[in-house]
Amino acid sequence: MTSIKRPLATLGASVLLALSLTACGGGYPSDASSKDFCGGITDVVTKSSDLAGEEPTEDEWKDIQGAYADLGDIGTPEKISDEEREGFEIVVDVVTDLDYEEAQKEFGDKGGEDNLPGVSDDENKKVEKFFEYAQKECADAIAE
Repeated sequence: MTSIKRPLATLGASVLLALSLTACGGGYPSDASSKDFCGGITDVVTKSSDLAGEEPTEDEWKDIQGAYADLGDIGTPEKISDEEREGFEIVVDVVTDLDYEEAQKEFGDKGGEDNLPGVSDDENKKVEKFFEYAQKECADAIAE
């Protein structure tokens, strides 16, 4: 599991995405600077890993959602591929839309499933591509 995905796995991979997507949200900026984008990624990593216990409290979940909402507001750099960009949109949409009660049902899921529930295999591949991109683009920022 890549280090950028580790904070997401901390929540239980299925936590993040126990809802079906009917469409990607889109509408996110596509001209973010690398510095701003990586700042948003760093915030997501920090909020996702800075938990009091193994599972986030309701307040911690709101903080995680806020970090993803902020990342959505920042958007992505222009050089991101279409597939990576779609993965970004999927993750931002799902995390920001998943309420705590829905997420809580999935906390601690020990099934070992890395795919996002309710998201097609093709969409899951795009999410993986996005995380790979973010890890490469923001390696220095994440390491700090």
